[in-house]
Amino acid sequence: MNYLTDEQVVQLAPDASSLKAGRDLSQERKWLNFQSNERVLWGELQGSGKNPYQTQVDLNNTAFKCSCPSRKFPCKHGLGLLFLVAQKEGQIPSTIEEPLWVSDWMNKRSAKTHKVEEPTEAISPETIAAQAEKQAQAKAKRQEERYLKVQNGIAELELWLKDLVQAGLLTIPQKGIPYFERMAARLVDSQATGLAGLVKSFNKLDFVKNDDWQKKALEIISKIYLLIESFNRLDQLPPLVQEEVKARIGWNIQTKDLLDREDIDTIKDHWLVLGRQTTIEEGLTMQKNWLWGLKSQKKALVLNFSFGGMAIETPILPGTIAHANLAFYPSHTPLRATVKDYISTVDYLPEAISGSNSWDDVHTKAVDILAQNPWIDTVPMLIEQVRVVFHQGKYYLQDANETIVMIDAAVNQEQIWKLLAITGGNAVSLMVLYQFDSVIPLGIVQNYDYLLLD
Repeated sequence: MNYLTDEQVVQLAPDASSLKAGRDLSQERKWLNFQSNERVLWGELQGSGKNPYQTQVDLNNTAFKCSCPSRKFPCKHGLGLLFLVAQKEGQIPSTIEEPLWVSDWMNKRSAKTHKVEEPTEAISPETIAAQAEKQAQAKAKRQEERYLKVQNGIAELELWLKDLVQAGLLTIPQKGIPYFERMAARLVDSQATGLAGLVKSFNKLDFVKNDDWQKKALEIISKIYLLIESFNRLDQLPPLVQEEVKARIGWNIQTKDLLDREDIDTIKDHWLVLGRQTTIEEGLTMQKNWLWGLKSQKKALVLNFSFGGMAIETPILPGTIAHANLAFYPSHTPLRATVKDYISTVDYLPEAISGSNSWDDVHTKAVDILAQNPWIDTVPMLIEQVRVVFHQGKYYLQDANETIVMIDAAVNQEQIWKLLAITGGNAVSLMVLYQFDSVIPLGIVQNYDYLLLD
């Protein structure tokens, strides 16, 4: 079976407490039995009740089920089973036969995935045309209503932004969190959630420890203003730029509608899953998965969402190579994508990867991307022959020319120590998220292997 590594299992944990409990349950003696085949992993563990907990993991589409009462996905039992398999490097009992409770679940999942539409009675071409016309009119009406809502929200935002700028940047720390939250809430009501997120980012500025907060505040203001002006001139922009502007505002295309379109770009490739960033805000979990096409050299961002702690089912896991077909959302600089067809997971890099040999080259490439799309502020990059250095209380990555770029403050000390322990202070090829003023290390590329750092 294609087992997950310890680092990849960590990525699946919904929170720190589940991670700790899962590690505690990774001891073989605690499991009554555990087995697997090509599609599913399962095991039974005796809990406090009369009957053992029955835990299952769909290996191909990364989904979980457990008979325990936990509402977390995966629960500690699912994590414990995966940690156990990782420790044994996949060397566990294997069988084709599955217990009934396992096959029932897997067969239902398979039936749902490959559901065949029931044949329907023949419908006349006139009826089909009438239904299509009715649906088109209803869609046009919804779009018009949405446009008016967004337009009203942006008009209010424009006045708010002018007041903020006229008062001066130095007044921003005095505004307080509610000031920005109220404006963001009105934008959410106007269905402009992307702009709401930009307004909320004012509250993430560190006015005490970060002495360049004015620069970051000005960047936020500039991005908001550029979106406002772009929306006000939307009909003057090229079609693909219009799509990008609407997406940045929060006017997104539903995944189902995207996959139904015939004009979207799709790329089938072996996609290296570079890493994952997960944020939780007001009950909404957003999962960012960064991918790199080994043949196409295309970069991709796959976003997944869930609300109220519900599980996110995705076939792609950080540190793995997914053979898949990605569908890209329309844009003049397509980056965001969704998995259209997942084929398999590959154990090693089928293609060698080469990257930039200096930070100057990385910066030049990133600036070219920024010139095309001013709202892209994070770009996955491969930088070769860099080492970790410590200078004036901060960690940096130094290239062969001794140019340094700061490691982002969001990267915790444990991750930096792990990078130092693996490299021994030597230069390596590193996948990073480049943010112009700092970087987030994601993983090490060595020959035909990729070692995830997080």
